[in-house]
Amino acid sequence: MDIHSLQEQFQEVYQREYKKMYAVVYRITYSHHDTEEALQEGFIRAFRRLSTFDGKAKLSTWIYRIVINESYRFMKTWHKLPLTAITEELGMSERGFFRSLESPDDFTNDLIVHEMREKCMHGFLNCVPQKGRACFLLKTIMGLKNRDIAQVLETSESNVKVLLHRTRKQLREMYEMRCSLVDPSKPCKCALWIKYMRDTDRPFKEDNLLFDHSQVLLEHDASMTTLQKMNQLYKADLNIDEQVYFEKLKKISENL
Repeated sequence: MDIHSLQEQFQEVYQREYKKMYAVVYRITYSHHDTEEALQEGFIRAFRRLSTFDGKAKLSTWIYRIVINESYRFMKTWHKLPLTAITEELGMSERGFFRSLESPDDFTNDLIVHEMREKCMHGFLNCVPQKGRACFLLKTIMGLKNRDIAQVLETSESNVKVLLHRTRKQLREMYEMRCSLVDPSKPCKCALWIKYMRDTDRPFKEDNLLFDHSQVLLEHDASMTTLQKMNQLYKADLNIDEQVYFEKLKKISENL
């Protein structure tokens, strides 16, 4: 295949998969600025190296690998959840911590509640090892098959199965232990977290994803499994104008 045809295919794949790639990279970096930079640098690296593409993997898989590797530069990892750090500092259990908070009966802002859920999802993912996080995101957001994930992460398909199992188990345990969204009897409620962060002047709205209002009122059915409930938290919009971004990439590609 000549380089011109390959470049056209490359740009088609990038535009088609851009929203999903944005969601994956954002949950690795948790910064819109870093996400845009990682995607742009990934685009430039892949575009420059197109002549080395040997066709052994799908072009899309080859692009994902470069973008994921680029996003690792911005990846942050936590050793413990903010809630765990706060309760340890206060010398309290998590359940006791939430019992000590008064219920904000006048709180009705569903959009902020969903932003709080986004912070929790990011916190949980930040406590997952690097490859496990990327593996889970490629499966959940991109919907890739295990063999494609193996090619992206340059590992074996059997290892992908192990990574997915461990990461899902870890996330499920973190949710089931404390999250009232998954189990109404658990102590951690979004509105209580928001009230505590406001009362103690802790930062809340920093660089969170902006949720589409059509998703804000989404009800989580009580019969859904934990992983299904977790997957619902991925319904989010981009932070930048897609057309403006692609015009920028077009100019970059013309100068490469």
